[in-house]
Amino acid sequence: MIQPKVSVIIPCYKVEKYLDRCVESVINQTLKDLEIILVDDESPDHVPEICDEWALKDARIKVIHKKNGGLGMACNSGIEVATGKYVAFLDSDDWIDANMYQTMYDTAEKHQAQMVFTGLRRVDTNGNVIGYLTHKEKFQIYEGKNEIDGLACDLVASEVSLAAERTLQMSAKVVLYSKSTIDENHLRFVSEREVMSEDMHFNLNMLSHSQCVCVVPRFFYNYRCTTGSITQKVDLDQFERIKSLYFFTLKECQILGIEENIYQRIQRFFIGYVRNYIRVVCRSKSSISEQIKIIQMIVNDPVWNIIWLSYPIHVAPLKQRLFVRLIQKKRIRILKILLKYK
Repeated sequence: MIQPKVSVIIPCYKVEKYLDRCVESVINQTLKDLEIILVDDESPDHVPEICDEWALKDARIKVIHKKNGGLGMACNSGIEVATGKYVAFLDSDDWIDANMYQTMYDTAEKHQAQMVFTGLRRVDTNGNVIGYLTHKEKFQIYEGKNEIDGLACDLVASEVSLAAERTLQMSAKVVLYSKSTIDENHLRFVSEREVMSEDMHFNLNMLSHSQCVCVVPRFFYNYRCTTGSITQKVDLDQFERIKSLYFFTLKECQILGIEENIYQRIQRFFIGYVRNYIRVVCRSKSSISEQIKIIQMIVNDPVWNIIWLSYPIHVAPLKQRLFVRLIQKKRIRILKILLKYK
């Protein structure tokens, strides 16, 4: 049996409205030598039947029906059965341009790369483009530990002084991976139910085992965004998970030997996660008193205070400086007004 060039792993859960478009975008790729793996994560809607119907239509499609375990575990189930030379991941409510995998495969083959990154478009529920996510302006090749460690730093967060939060997308769905590198190093996703941002940790581990990485500054991936929704209830455990993510990332970078400038970058991504969480709190339907209580909890947290005391806020972008200063001085009501509308 001839080995497929790319195995495309698509975790599926509660996406009956979008799954057909997603699968069609893979079937219609200009690169035809694909293996398509649909992982039904015990979806309670019609996803299981839709997956099985697609498998009857196209011999390249495999279906896994598994007990619900979350996105990371669904990706791992796909990795276990994937036979392609390369592996890609695709969210089942998104879709991709027809030449995505051909371009990434050709790039990987030409440069013998273990990873190929690309950019993505953010689209609304009607398919209208609302933004682009990539910060590499030209095609780049990274080789050797120093260059790839620098890329790993970019994945975590930008240098403190830069306006962009990061200069490389952390999402696994915009990366083509060498399957042999995954297998030889027994790489798997952590569960997002245990650690936030499972994609970043998978990518950090892949980078540490890569000799060549390419970045293609083109937009093939259409990431569906649901905008304008208001959170009914705030997840009170979210801040604790953000702290766990901070310590997990710090430890992992130390184990992987990624050292240069990484500490300040981990601080920066922690501050960014906290800012986004406070923004969610401020825009929620929780009472004003409950919102203030949550923000006060963060302001008084010892981990937060240790981080901002050592963070070089004087060289940070204006918005970040303002956010940190308001928290430092415990100007909670001003902070709430600022983040509710920004």
